[in-house]
Amino acid sequence: MAEARTLPLLRMELLPVLRRVPAYSRLAWALVRDRRIRRRDRIVLIGGLGYLLSPIDLIPGFIPVLGQLDDLAVALWTLRRTLQTCPPEVAAAHLAARSLTLETLDDDLARVTRSGRLLTRAALRLGGRALRDAGRTVWRLGRQALRR
Repeated sequence: MAEARTLPLLRMELLPVLRRVPAYSRLAWALVRDRRIRRRDRIVLIGGLGYLLSPIDLIPGFIPVLGQLDDLAVALWTLRRTLQTCPPEVAAAHLAARSLTLETLDDDLARVTRSGRLLTRAALRLGGRALRDAGRTVWRLGRQALRR
């Protein structure tokens, strides 16, 4: 029953973030190309974006939703870090050009984090039930085998 409520909650949490992904993509591209941002900060941003393309992930991409959430979290985190380390007027200009704010980015990072927790809890509940049911089945089979 809890899993039935997880999907609508997840949709409510992630939909606003997903709608802003194109703006975040344009922001990342502009930050990477901006020479006013220190080279090492641009390299960190490129590394974070490279993580999206890398076959090596913290949570593999074949795990539904969670595999994509970690990519989104890393991308947003590297954007946030780059904006924090660049000159404030540069960050403000880039954000304004894409109709974004630091508060929106922080809120989206929080939404992704909450969604990850929500999914993890639901998966653990589901996995726990599956383990319990498997254990019961093994127990029953063992008892039947002993009776023969």
